[in-house]
Amino acid sequence: MMKVLKLNNLSPAQLIVLFYVLAVLLSVALLSLPITLKPGIEWSFVDLIFTAVSAISVTGLAVVSTVDTFSTPGIFILLFILQFGGIGIMTLGTFFWLLIGKKIGLRERQLISKDQNRSHLSGLVHLMKQILAIIILIEFVGGQ
Repeated sequence: MMKVLKLNNLSPAQLIVLFYVLAVLLSVALLSLPITLKPGIEWSFVDLIFTAVSAISVTGLAVVSTVDTFSTPGIFILLFILQFGGIGIMTLGTFFWLLIGKKIGLRERQLISKDQNRSHLSGLVHLMKQILAIIILIEFVGGQ
């Protein structure tokens, strides 16, 4: 009998990899939308995956010219993906956990610890709040 994948059975490292794989799949889906590219532009699936992974990992590398390839909605989608990757999955996850009033338990702290390459579990929620505040401040100043 085949075992069903349960999130509780995964290690923090496996969960983080799963979250990033899901983020890449969502990015690929968004970048595959017909409104993403300018009329008459086509790109290969490999270029699509490379761009999605690059955006989620915040390297920002592209094998196509962004301005020549993407439509205005496509540029906004790409900016959204870059923003999501830049803030980080665990930072956003922590923000949403706090937003809905969920207590950040040991399991979540282990995930944050792995994602942030920390060896201890204390102060991680405070760290996530600081990261989010700094990002918002930088973007606010940069947007002026």
